[in-house]
Order: sequence, then C-alpha cells, then structure tokens
Amino acid sequence: MKKLCSLVLASLLTAPAAWAQTTDLVFFTDDGQKFTLIVDGDVKNDAPATRVVATGIRNESPVVMVRFEDGSIPQLKKPGYFPLGKEYTVMITTNKKGERVLRPTGEADLGTAAKAEPAKPKPAEFVEDKPAAPQSTTMQQNVGMDGVQQTTTVTVVEEGDGTGTTQGVNMNMGVNGVGINMSVGIVDGTGTGTSTTTRTTTTTHSTMSTTGVVEPAPAAVKAPPAEVYRMPGYTGPIGCAMPMSSTELADIKKSIESKGFEETKLTLAKQVGRDRCFSADQVKTIMGVFNFEESRLEFAKFAYDRTHDIGNYYKVNDAFNFSSSIDDLNEYIQSR
Repeated sequence: MKKLCSLVLASLLTAPAAWAQTTDLVFFTDDGQKFTLIVDGDVKNDAPATRVVATGIRNESPVVMVRFEDGSIPQLKKPGYFPLGKEYTVMITTNKKGERVLRPTGEADLGTAAKAEPAKPKPAEFVEDKPAAPQSTTMQQNVGMDGVQQTTTVTVVEEGDGTGTTQGVNMNMGVNGVGINMSVGIVDGTGTGTSTTTRTTTTTHSTMSTTGVVEPAPAAVKAPPAEVYRMPGYTGPIGCAMPMSSTELADIKKSIESKGFEETKLTLAKQVGRDRCFSADQVKTIMGVFNFEESRLEFAKFAYDRTHDIGNYYKVNDAFNFSSSIDDLNEYIQSR
C-alpha cells in the first residue's frame, strides 16, 4: 500500500513538469508571399505575414496549415513532429516540380525568435530630389592654313536650380597661338543664372614637312599586366584576387561571435565581407558561427562571388545540417 501511494505521488509531481514543456515554431516564406499559420485549428497571426512565430505549442505532432494571402496558391496542410522543449524554424519554399513544400532549416533554444532585435522602421522624412546634372553640347572646328592652326569651340550648357533653366554658351577661339574664351548665361523662367567672361592664352604648334604630310606621334607603350595571385596547390577558377590572412579571419570571427543576436551576426558578417576576398575554407569557418541553418545558407550565397577558389566551394556543404540546404545552394550557384 505504501509503494502504491509513493508511485501515485511521484506521478502527480512529474506530470506538471512534463506538461509545462512546449514548442515554438517559426515559419517563413523564401519568396515574400504572405500567409496565415494555423496549428491544430488555432490561428496564430491576425493578418497575413511573411514570417510567423507560434509559441506555446504543447503537441509534439501538430497539424500545420498554411493559408496564403494569394488565393491562387493552394494551401498547405501537413502533420509534423516537433519534440517539446525546442524552437524549430521551417521554410515555406517551392521544389523543382513547382510545388509548395515545408523544409525544416534549424532548431534553437526556446524564446530565441522572441529575443531577436526588432526591425528598425524606415524614416518617414521627406527627401528633396537632387537637381538634374548640367547638360552640355560641344562643337569644335579645326582649320589649318599655311602652317597656322585655328580652333573654334562652342559649348552650350543647360543648367537649372529647380525654378528655371539657364542656358550658357561658351566659345573658345584660338588663332596663331592666342586663345579667347567667352561664356554667356541666359535664364528662362524664374531661375537665376550667372555669366562669366575669361581670357586665356594658348600656344599651338604646327609641324609641316616639305611634302605637306604631318608626322604621326609615337605609339604609347602598354604596361605589362599585373601578375594574378594563385593559391598554392589550386588550379581551378578564381572568383576574387587574394583571400584574407588567417589573422584577419580570426579577428572577424571573434567579432561576429561577440554579438548576441543571429540577425546582428549575419549583418556584421556581410558588412565585413563586402570588400574582402575569402577562401572556401574561410567561408565554412564563418558559417560555423551561426546557430540557424537559414543564416548559414544566406551567408554561403552571399560569399560565393567573393571567394578566391570557387572550384573548392563544395567544402562549405559540410557546414549544413540538412541536405535541402545543399540542394538550395547548388541551385543558386547553377543560376549564376
């Protein structure tokens, strides 16, 4: 009798702890389509969105329904299996047959999505359009007679300050080494214009042989092309000049790891990689800093065009947890 009472008491004590465990689900579309998420008949978002976070799921095998805002897209209804106590990210994408499917992309601790930094709103400030760049038309005439060269250049410039149009005429004449420059500005509408007159002196030399043929100038000598760096032991195609040093990579990796949020890590990785060149191994190293499969895939796509030994890019596949991510990256590379 005492043993039976002990078992009943133990069951009552452990039941609340097991019941307290939940699951968080993060669904998003890779093409920007908005949708409504329904889990076990419970609608999780009031308005259609491209990313929906469903928290407090107590069923390990919920039935998930995705209803798209675009009525022409068939809705998805799939049973799933998500062990309690974790947060799972699922991508809504299109397979090779053109069908919408659900692809798991990663898992994390509960509440990770809720802790993500909120997106900063775009400023609603009015920005005045920049004035159009001045347009100019130039006509030049060269006349040579008896060893004397005369050059006449007429330039018409149209400018505006937003309230009118200014037309300018610039005339250059050179005779026997003496040049005259005149600029006149005319204003249409209510705009304001300026006019200036300057005088310059130029020297023109004309060389004529006894047969009346001008000697051609010597051809310019082209500089030899710069030598391209080659990674030792690699003979494949090259995507950028020279990979960063191991010391620079270590500093970048340490800086990314110091950030607390996944989105901040990805933003920083793209920022430092925008003007740098990677090796395939360095891309794989930085991918290992991210917690989510989605972030690893996005950085792998970003770094492809900034990798020296792109023939070795298959090495980054080792950083993925799901084969679907490898297929997605391969489709991206094939489309380049």
